[in-house]
Amino acid sequence: MADSRSEKASNDTALRFYRDVLGLERLHYGIWNDGDELTFEALKEAQERYENFLLDSIPVGSGKVLDVGCGTGEMCVNLQKRGYDVEGLSPDRNQKRYFAEKLMVPFHHSKFEDFEPEAGKYDCIIMSESCQYIPMKRVFENAAVALKSSGHLMVCDYFVVDHGAGILSNSGHDRESFLKCAEDAGYKVIKHRDITKEAARTLDMGKQIADRILMAVDIFTERFREKHGVCYKFVKWLFRKKIAKMENQLPLLDSKRFSEVKRYEFFLFQKA
Repeated sequence: MADSRSEKASNDTALRFYRDVLGLERLHYGIWNDGDELTFEALKEAQERYENFLLDSIPVGSGKVLDVGCGTGEMCVNLQKRGYDVEGLSPDRNQKRYFAEKLMVPFHHSKFEDFEPEAGKYDCIIMSESCQYIPMKRVFENAAVALKSSGHLMVCDYFVVDHGAGILSNSGHDRESFLKCAEDAGYKVIKHRDITKEAARTLDMGKQIADRILMAVDIFTERFREKHGVCYKFVKWLFRKKIAKMENQLPLLDSKRFSEVKRYEFFLFQKA
């Protein structure tokens, strides 16, 4: 299996699909309300709700903020609108391009673990679904250098609590190890919220999108399959590994299993 951090540093085709095909500027999970229908409009509102929660949680008095894994730059735009002195960081070249289209502020084209920040530069570092791609110790070591005295590290991501769940437990840091690493590095948790239930519905939306795509493929290939059965079987055999990989990844969209195996949590750490 390819290393997830290497995949993150390469050309992010998933980002292009979300933005250019689905029209989504935000790439993260959302905070859903009870009763929300599974629609694109509700998804966008849930993602905005998630983002506003993070922005509202930035400690009073913070000025300079670094958004690690800044995606298309949407949160940085809103950070700037709220008066923060913002910078973005991402190893992905598409994110770099999208970011430059929206903002004229510093962008660091780098992995966080390779980033060499100016010591004591930031009041707050935000990691929204980017922490899982960074080696655990480097999260806190590099943040300690980059943050001002008593600065804050905000992490909102999913963490594994059951390592016997196959593919579902392959992504995300181990929850207990992560918190122990933070404690050993001298960070204390000053704010915490478990949003697993509210975030998991994003997977239901993802499954609905996947089902529609598969249905569309089935519809558009129906006539071809009828007229060229042998050729279709050959093409299917040719791409059997990619098809198998896609089928093996479908459990990742199971919101119920996700909630059993992982915790999606918000932590606001303060540097000692």
